[in-house]
Amino acid sequence: MTIRFTGLASGLDTDNMIQQMIRIERMKVDRVIKQKTKLEWQQDIWQDMNKKLYDFYRKPLFDLRSASNFNKKSVISSNTGVASVTGNASAVNGMHTLEVERMAKASYLTGAKMQKITIGEQDVKITSQTKLSDVVDSVEGSIIQISSTTNGEPKTINIDENETVGSLINKIRVNDSNINMNFDTNFDRIFMSTKGTGEKMRIEVTAVGDKSELGNELLEKLGLIGLETINEAGVNAEVKYNGAILTSDTNNFAVNGLTINVLSEGTTNLSVSQDTDAIYKSVKDFILAYNELVMDINGKINADTARGYEPLTSEEKKAMSEDEIKKWEDTIKNSLLRRDGVLTGLSQTMRSILVTSDGVSLENDAAFKFISQIGIVTGDYSERGILHIEGDSDFGLHGDMENKLRKAIEEDSEGVSKLLNALANKLYGTMQDRMKSTQLSSALTFYDDKQMRNKVREFDTEIARLEQRLIDVEERYYRQFAAMEKAMQEANSTMSWLMQQLGGGM
Repeated sequence: MTIRFTGLASGLDTDNMIQQMIRIERMKVDRVIKQKTKLEWQQDIWQDMNKKLYDFYRKPLFDLRSASNFNKKSVISSNTGVASVTGNASAVNGMHTLEVERMAKASYLTGAKMQKITIGEQDVKITSQTKLSDVVDSVEGSIIQISSTTNGEPKTINIDENETVGSLINKIRVNDSNINMNFDTNFDRIFMSTKGTGEKMRIEVTAVGDKSELGNELLEKLGLIGLETINEAGVNAEVKYNGAILTSDTNNFAVNGLTINVLSEGTTNLSVSQDTDAIYKSVKDFILAYNELVMDINGKINADTARGYEPLTSEEKKAMSEDEIKKWEDTIKNSLLRRDGVLTGLSQTMRSILVTSDGVSLENDAAFKFISQIGIVTGDYSERGILHIEGDSDFGLHGDMENKLRKAIEEDSEGVSKLLNALANKLYGTMQDRMKSTQLSSALTFYDDKQMRNKVREFDTEIARLEQRLIDVEERYYRQFAAMEKAMQEANSTMSWLMQQLGGGM
């Protein structure tokens, strides 16, 4: 930083004079900085708005395009303790019977009770910490094979001299992820079961290799083989659906559009019907999401003007409180998309498609051609395109009217589906086209983000140029004032010499 001593000869406040003289140049810099600040704020606001538009396009609008949303089924079971049942779009309306003759079960191996072993001169119970070498004379080199399914490859487990009962159990769990295994010390038994169910489940444990005799002796003392070991194979579920016998290796299976989760043996009657409430909710959720988006857009394009407001400089902020600064900046930010052409055009297009079916392809004999025919209407002009469902209390003044939407779904859900699917497809395609990449905008973007970024870079370049010019002008003024000071100092010296000469002659 340069240290200057100015005004020594002239007595002038040179620094202040120069700062006043370069004020115009500084204002030029500040003006461009303010333009850049507003553009960056506009970028941030558009990024947030773009996300909301894309989220609406990606979820609520995408879902409305799906015919499956209008084919939801309700399934009522007369005995929910027997089975829980849900239905998809292909489930046949009407009454169905379900008799659960047998549930699918896993394979179980319940080990025989372990006897005490002698270590030294004491008889002790086998625990998880017991070494296998204390159970039988020698285990090193023994090999055990275990399988949990009839068609699976057996898992091989090698036993070393320091193996314990607990470590062997852990090895089995790790090698065969289909097996549950637990050592119950209260009953001195090992319990095993398969995680899967069905007749293909079967637990088999045996010793193989040169030391299979010792291995089998170990397995017998652990209760895993022998006469008292209980080993049950898995079984398939067997149900009678509308008189037809069906089998499944699990208790959860699908038939005729129904997903059945068997809970117990017994009989239940199933009533399948169209789920009017679920279909109605899907439509209502879309309307609410659309309204939320429209209100956000309306708030931006119809915002109050911020005429007379510009971003504050550092000096201007010093004279204001934080709340005053925030209020000032929010006034500007709220107005930055006022009358924005992109948002205004998109809002008009959305309203035109949904309300007037503009450009929507519908069959000549379509049951419904406009959403007003199914009780979805707009309010007065001041609401600027907000949609209401007649007869729904969540939509204000329209709540006490007949609910045409629910009635239409109950009487002709296919007609409602065709109308709303067609509207959604048209709007989806329109928004998709608006988000295509161009020279000015990126893909999946509604605004000219590329152009904005380029403009920010141009502002940065211009700011750098103006700041350098400000420095140059300031330096020139300082040089000029320095020259003046030097001239005045020389004149003062000459005058002083003359006065001395004149005074000396008298």
